[in-house]
Amino acid sequence: MAGVGNIGKGNWADPTGLIQKSGASKFLDPLGLTKTAKQGESAADVAARMEMERQERIREAQGRINQVFDNPRRARDIADFVSATRSKLMEDLNRQNTDAARELKFSLARGGLSGGSVNVDQNRRLTDEFNRGLINVEGRAQGAGAQLEAADQDSRARLIQLATSGLDATTAASQAAAGLRSNFENARSQAFGEQLGDQFATIGGFVKNRREEAARRQANRDANFNLYGGGAAYGG
Repeated sequence: MAGVGNIGKGNWADPTGLIQKSGASKFLDPLGLTKTAKQGESAADVAARMEMERQERIREAQGRINQVFDNPRRARDIADFVSATRSKLMEDLNRQNTDAARELKFSLARGGLSGGSVNVDQNRRLTDEFNRGLINVEGRAQGAGAQLEAADQDSRARLIQLATSGLDATTAASQAAAGLRSNFENARSQAFGEQLGDQFATIGGFVKNRREEAARRQANRDANFNLYGGGAAYGG
């Protein structure tokens, strides 16, 4: 019964010690999964090994996340997005410029101001407001790109944190790609859904004032006509 006693006291995988003595244990247990404290791995050793494996999984997941976000294609996509945003805003600016120039021309003509100093001054203002509009367009386009980049970095940071909590590498890479797509769609929807706003307020104010002055002059002429020239009101 000596062999039976060894099962309770010694190595359960090799109660007689014959495997260890023969060296066969290397083939029957190549990964060392049946190692015990008696064979050299303490509880602390097991804990340390498990922690090393956990850290390796974290590094792998975070590496896959960074690989997705650092793909050079993303920088090109953001540059294309900025360009598309700029083009859309320029369409709006050019339309406003055309409308403002037409309204200014008619307003000057109605007021008899074509060719004079007022004409020169107002056309200079028209050019100045267009140039300020160009600056606004560029700022808006670059700002949209910066917001998209910031959204990407927020997504990266969130996934990096999830990786430390057990997110595996495959899922991490999939969620990273999905995050990039979502960020792009949100940025595009916001940038393309907002109008540039009135870039020719000064010209608009000038045209409005000239129109109101013309209306007042017409009202005065009508009043004078009714007072002095409206003979039909008395019959005859």
